[in-house]
Amino acid sequence: MSTKNLGPEEALVELRRQLDDKRAGMGLDKTQLARRAEVSRGTIHNVFAGPVPRAETVTALARALGLDTGVLLNLRRIAVGEAPAPAGPGVLGPAENRLLALFRAGCAIGSAVALQLSGSGPFAEFLDALRLIGLEEAETAPLCEIRTRLEQADEAGLVVLTAYSGMLDEVIGLVEERTSRAEFRWFLVGKLLQGIAFVAAAEWPSAPEIEGARTELFYLSDAVDMPEGLRAEVKGYCRVELPTAERMEMFGEAERLSRAFHAIL
Repeated sequence: MSTKNLGPEEALVELRRQLDDKRAGMGLDKTQLARRAEVSRGTIHNVFAGPVPRAETVTALARALGLDTGVLLNLRRIAVGEAPAPAGPGVLGPAENRLLALFRAGCAIGSAVALQLSGSGPFAEFLDALRLIGLEEAETAPLCEIRTRLEQADEAGLVVLTAYSGMLDEVIGLVEERTSRAEFRWFLVGKLLQGIAFVAAAEWPSAPEIEGARTELFYLSDAVDMPEGLRAEVKGYCRVELPTAERMEMFGEAERLSRAFHAIL
């Protein structure tokens, strides 16, 4: 069903219909659904008879029922009076792969300084990925406010930079709350991939923690589903000797690997 012309009440009805149809099709009663989604029985009651459910509740139910999280979150956005997530070049649409959204959000966090200095396009894509994952506008608004302050050169001081870093840490926590362990690994792959490149090119050797990040990515590559050839390339990326002349080319290598992940996701 197209969401293009739905009003808030119609979107809420459609959201509930999709959840209830899939629940019934799987032979689950509402108590079983609550247990499967790891939410309370009262939460399930409110989803079908109360106000518009919270985004994290919709995400948990979508995962439990095997439904498209992006589609359901878009219905929820319409139900609370927000515009649906836009689709188009460079922007994640409601049906786009959730794992790709997690990977892209992780990449943005990994290159946080580059994200801070980049134009509005990459930052908007970052926000779209977060919203597809399940974060609400109210949860990302403080990050937007801090970025606006960072764009004002006279305010880009230590206090603002610290607030920016702290808000990114909060975003990571929110993403982890909205995802399963397997999904969150893809977020970490993107974060580590880009973060290693940034530290190697801009901060080595003053940031010895890069070795811990490289070790984490090396073993993380065994825990996610990817082609063996790509896994070998990721491990090779983690083994590049530092410092060497190649460290300045790691941004390019990270981008190449990122494109490879986009292709498989």
